[in-house]
Amino acid sequence: MLSKSFIAGALLSMLCIVRASAAVPPPLPAPVTAFQVGSLHVAQYGSGPKALVFIPGLTCGPWEWSGQIDHFAAQYTVYALTLPGFDGQPAIQGPLFKTVSADFWTLLATRHITKPVVIGHSLGGTMGFLLATQHPELLAGVVSLDGLPILPGMNFVPRAQVEQIAAATSSRMATLTPAAFEQYERTVTLPSLVTSPADVAAIAPLTARSNPAASGRWLSEDMLLDLRPALSKAAVPILLIAPFDAAVDAQYTLTTPAAKQAYYESLIKGAPNARVVMIDHSRHFAMYDQPQAVTADIAAFLAQVSP
Repeated sequence: MLSKSFIAGALLSMLCIVRASAAVPPPLPAPVTAFQVGSLHVAQYGSGPKALVFIPGLTCGPWEWSGQIDHFAAQYTVYALTLPGFDGQPAIQGPLFKTVSADFWTLLATRHITKPVVIGHSLGGTMGFLLATQHPELLAGVVSLDGLPILPGMNFVPRAQVEQIAAATSSRMATLTPAAFEQYERTVTLPSLVTSPADVAAIAPLTARSNPAASGRWLSEDMLLDLRPALSKAAVPILLIAPFDAAVDAQYTLTTPAAKQAYYESLIKGAPNARVVMIDHSRHFAMYDQPQAVTADIAAFLAQVSP
């Protein structure tokens, strides 16, 4: 059984972290339009013939994908989602993954979006796996940056214990005020995962725009989710981008990029067309640590699925 420190580390790793270099990514370009579809806030960039849908991770908004959105909007129509409860969007009641995935399909139907590639980070990548199991025929592919069909580490924990941890996590985060949430991000979460104090100072206020209670509910649902039994349905091409940082990953016995790749491949082996690529010298937010490598991996995938 995993230690509490491993579980805590796995949970922290799913929170929004930033690049050690403290180089600020470009601001988001001005959207062509912005609109609401059910629980989803959608900003549209570019007007290319093929569509990309970017989904941010826990506590984050489209700002985390700004470099990639700016790059790909020159060729594609890009739809950048903000999930309910994050980045200033109102929280919702009821099941989160179920509601948001239903609204995603409504977005495609009402806006006549044909076979987009879904590009998600962390929780957004997990959402990409879920969508691929629901209607693979409506997607061209999925790119997931460090988001998996099960939260790493949870596959070693008995279900009853996972439920206890999820409930405790949701309850604890619901007690945080926005100020306390930002302070926690600034002093606990981000310094554990980001080298540069300048990054901590820049990103903490952005993550703090998310609702603490809603963030806790999202994290709780993510901890309870296990999509592995349904992965055989995810017949679309899937690229899982896995960052590796020796100092961080070695704490969880993943001492080499090959070891982490093997572990991640074991978690997605049920998906018939999924593969893992590694980006060394980067942490959970590889689009900050190694932005050129992330953009290049996405571009290569898009060239394969949309020649």
